[in-house]
Amino acid sequence: MKRKLVSLLLVLALAIPLAVACSTDSDSPSTSSSSSQPSTSSSTSSAPAQSSSAPAQSSSAPAQSGAGGTIGYVTDEVDHWARPAYNFAFYTLAVSDMSALQLEALVQAGEVYNFTVYDQYAGGDSDAYITNLETLLLTKPDGLIIDVAPEYQRRVADIINENGVPTVAIMDSVRDADGHTLLPNVVMDQFYNGGRQVEYLSQNYKTYWGDIDTSKIGLMVITWTIGIDLNTRGEGMRAKFEELYPGQPVYFGDTATESFSADGAYNLANAIMSAHPDVEYWFITTITEMFAQGAARAAEAMLKEDCTLITSSGATTLPGEWDTGYDGIWIGNYAVSPYQYSLIGAFGLIALCDGRATHADLWDEHIRPGDFAANFEMKADIMTRANYKQYLGDIVRSFGLEYRG
Repeated sequence: MKRKLVSLLLVLALAIPLAVACSTDSDSPSTSSSSSQPSTSSSTSSAPAQSSSAPAQSSSAPAQSGAGGTIGYVTDEVDHWARPAYNFAFYTLAVSDMSALQLEALVQAGEVYNFTVYDQYAGGDSDAYITNLETLLLTKPDGLIIDVAPEYQRRVADIINENGVPTVAIMDSVRDADGHTLLPNVVMDQFYNGGRQVEYLSQNYKTYWGDIDTSKIGLMVITWTIGIDLNTRGEGMRAKFEELYPGQPVYFGDTATESFSADGAYNLANAIMSAHPDVEYWFITTITEMFAQGAARAAEAMLKEDCTLITSSGATTLPGEWDTGYDGIWIGNYAVSPYQYSLIGAFGLIALCDGRATHADLWDEHIRPGDFAANFEMKADIMTRANYKQYLGDIVRSFGLEYRG
């Protein structure tokens, strides 16, 4: 029997009712009707080597390249030890598995590329985010790597520019009301991320379900509409599914109506599957790993493991599950490593501090018309149980570092 998902959060209450198990009668006509509306029922590399162990339809570490001849990459021909060590600050809203691994990546890289890093968090308090940032800047870091709280993008850009501190934003882009990038950003191609998740499920469902009647497949997207970047992943999921399975049902679960947590995703997945028993096979795609955790637990509790496949975005939680032997319905992630966010940002920041680039021209091949700075959109691929160690190791090694996973 396949090992079920190891919960990293509190065990959910057992009072949530179970739904009827999945139908396996592929000859019965589908009565599903399409709906794309949210459910109202009550989270630089230069050029990483490609893995030879990657399964079909997937590759290993994605290539990120400064092929345009610009600077701000690990491949820059710079003697990092010919200068004093830079002292960088790393600032985020709250501590998370992702932020902890990003900090770990920065510390490891600093030993090789001559910088130190200290971290500061806002304790998850959005109201304290700006005050703590201003206090942090009084410590006069040489440069700042920041994950910007979405509601404060413009204000953060103003504070950074007023203080004149070289800064690279990671994870979430820093944009004005018209969508123009204000500071150098390291983000992922969100729309592609979502589409690639659905594409992977479509390419691999036969491994788990055999030759089924594909007209009986429905898509569930667990998203968070408050976050523009994160929600764009959900739109990519919808678009790819509608391209591959036109007219078939798409259901959105918005954690903004619940909570940004695995529990919120559990509740939404349970409600959507309970409300649509006519969907015989579920693709569930989620914008964060904790949402995948919740959706997987919901499918397990509802006895729908034999007709549910889940993917998500991230490279932190699922590898830990695989390390403990997990082999369940959460089968893969579109995986941008914490090292990519942190170290693409770090090499850009070094170029800024060296005076080899400014906010306005760093990574200029990633500056779009109308933007004031680069929007470095990384592309990755699907990480699976079969390839995850090679995949993640290739990314770390692409920065000239030892893989310690």
